[in-house]
Amino acid sequence: MTERCYSVDTSALMDGWIRYYPSANFPRLWSSVDALIEAGRFLISEEVLEELKVHDDSLKAWAVERQLRLVVPTDSTVAGEVQRVLAEHSRLVMAMGGRNRADPFVIAVARLQGATVVTGEVGGTQSRPKIPSVCNALGIPVLPFLGLIQAESWVFG
Repeated sequence: MTERCYSVDTSALMDGWIRYYPSANFPRLWSSVDALIEAGRFLISEEVLEELKVHDDSLKAWAVERQLRLVVPTDSTVAGEVQRVLAEHSRLVMAMGGRNRADPFVIAVARLQGATVVTGEVGGTQSRPKIPSVCNALGIPVLPFLGLIQAESWVFG
């Protein structure tokens, strides 16, 4: 059986690192995430890294330090898949006034890698799509950060 791979959104990283499981309080969790990164199973798009650069300094530093194993560069294959996602769901980047520029890249990486999307977003409609609604329409599994912890059967006591 192939182990699950994850394409992770900025909101999920912020949920994990800042809102719910800060590394100072949950070091074993982040060591487990590091193991996923080393195994090539925890990925972010180049655009997610760019979004992180305008947010929390410690999260940005964490991502940059792991960049070689963590980040999927935007090459012609990824760009082509982004175009296909947007051809089917053009409102995805317009839904939040262009603020969620990385969203189609997160989904494209998931499609190309056969990965599950991890996001902090919930819901979405046809007129205001979000990552979960687009993933559902495309048949891509989607989880929140806690769902990743549960999918990996991690227990921290």
